[in-house]
Amino acid sequence: MITIRGKLTNLKKSPYGEEKYDSTLEREYMVELERDHAVAKWTKKHNIRIPYKFLGFARYYIPDFLVEYRDGAKEIHETKGLPLLLWLSTKLKRETAIDFCCRNGWKYKLITKGREAFYKRI
Repeated sequence: MITIRGKLTNLKKSPYGEEKYDSTLEREYMVELERDHAVAKWTKKHNIRIPYKFLGFARYYIPDFLVEYRDGAKEIHETKGLPLLLWLSTKLKRETAIDFCCRNGWKYKLITKGREAFYKRI
């Protein structure tokens, strides 16, 4: 899998005006968030660390995005491409994040583009 890392600048809905991305899927999704009229603000710099256990070891899951909508609703969004969607750790993180969101009155959303994101070259 090709990993593209970088930074988008001149962002209007990020409180920081710029955000780093760790994959092409994240970069594409950041552009979508900027264009979504329902989104008031979003960031990757949210300081959310959700504890979970993996094979008996204590770990922390840091979600990709915290998104706030114009109606005040908040959501955690996670971008995942193949093969990460199939990993046990991804399943455990998702379950833990859903529970975290329920306790906080938020929603959890998994963003994926499957084979397109996995095989795309830029």
